[in-house]
Amino acid sequence: MSIKKRLTPALATLLFLLTGIACQVVVIKIFPSVTGLPLIEDNAYILTRIMEGYLIVLSLLFAAFTNFKIHFECFKPGMERFKKDMLISGILTAALMIILIAIKFVQNQVDPEAAARPWFGGLYLGTYMRWFYPISAVLQELFVKGIVEDNITASCKKYNKHFSVWMTGLFFFVLHMGYNLPMMFGAAVLCIVTGYLYEKNKSVYGSILIHFVVGFVPKIVGITR
Repeated sequence: MSIKKRLTPALATLLFLLTGIACQVVVIKIFPSVTGLPLIEDNAYILTRIMEGYLIVLSLLFAAFTNFKIHFECFKPGMERFKKDMLISGILTAALMIILIAIKFVQNQVDPEAAARPWFGGLYLGTYMRWFYPISAVLQELFVKGIVEDNITASCKKYNKHFSVWMTGLFFFVLHMGYNLPMMFGAAVLCIVTGYLYEKNKSVYGSILIHFVVGFVPKIVGITR
């Protein structure tokens, strides 16, 4: 009997999640010795690119040999769902932008270091491969929604959106173990919020927009380095 027939969708999904976490642990252990860089936030962007690379490879391997699937349907939600998704995400994005601008104004008044960082200073695109972030947001949302969340949902005997969303958020939390704890929690919260949006409309576009704003805008406006 082939591996694909032997492994149920639930077991294939579990093995994929465990393998992904194991790969991240291994990478974190060898990262300083291979790169010669300490594993701190300034260098964790390299770890993120490595993570995206091995997750793509794992997804292809599991899709080829098990019942684990890559659900590209998240890019084809239908016009009505797409409109609803973009409307909700647009409102959330506008609110986020207002909050971020307000934070920047407050920082400029109380933190000299933050005030020295210019608004949109060359977009900071040369720092930490930040130019790659729009691509990264697309890759991560395809992976998190169209692969992990949809496979967790498919592996459940009875559909439960809360279980799918929170388990995906927990997995995303663990994958960010190369960052500090606040960043890990932030990644999990982002994943859970966009996860509920995805469960509502089965469209990944709104999640990509929110992910991009949360991860990219605070840095380019100078809120964070």
